[in-house]
Amino acid sequence: EAVPDGVYPAKLTNVKEFENGYGPRVGFEFTLGGDAEGQTVMRSTTPNLTAKSKLAEVLKGLMGRELDTAELTCGLDIETLIGTQCQVMVRQSRGKNGKIYSNVEGVFR
Repeated sequence: EAVPDGVYPAKLTNVKEFENGYGPRVGFEFTLGGDAEGQTVMRSTTPNLTAKSKLAEVLKGLMGRELDTAELTCGLDIETLIGTQCQVMVRQSRGKNGKIYSNVEGVFR
């Protein structure tokens, strides 16, 4: 069931790598609190880590700071962020199949 649009307290509960029609992806699963207690939403990005990438945007939101040069150059162990408390902005979107789903538009501390 789609989560209504809004900002929710959340916890990062899983990180997984997978492939879909867009190629390799990193999936971030968040378990929501507040009015959507216990529901999960996911955000996926490409695994490419650059200062302006969507992956860096999600990591910055989870860590509450910019990534440093070493993290951008060498990467970091994303799984160590599992359990991190954050906020997520959820927006409903309609997929190509017409189904409505909850899309994580932003992650922040």
